[in-house]
Amino acid sequence: MTGYKTTEFWLSAIGALVAVVFPLLVAYGVLDSEKGEMWAALILAVAGVVVPIVVGSIAKNYADNRTAVKLEAVSLEREAVALELLRLEALGNE
Repeated sequence: MTGYKTTEFWLSAIGALVAVVFPLLVAYGVLDSEKGEMWAALILAVAGVVVPIVVGSIAKNYADNRTAVKLEAVSLEREAVALELLRLEALGNE
């Protein structure tokens, strides 16, 4: 997988947001430095656990759906071949 579909992308994006947002909150006095660092570490730790699970779930769902589509295509192709064989057999009996 490439681009935005990768775990690395989302962890980097979340890390970049945390690196920007929490220093701003500290600078504006919303959080003190210690609490800002604590919240940043907590969010990065949670993201490190949640993001791979979510990305993996999305990938599994995609793979399952693609498998179902391909199996249906194979089934339809088999039916088409069976109908063609019946048609040819009927033509041969005339």
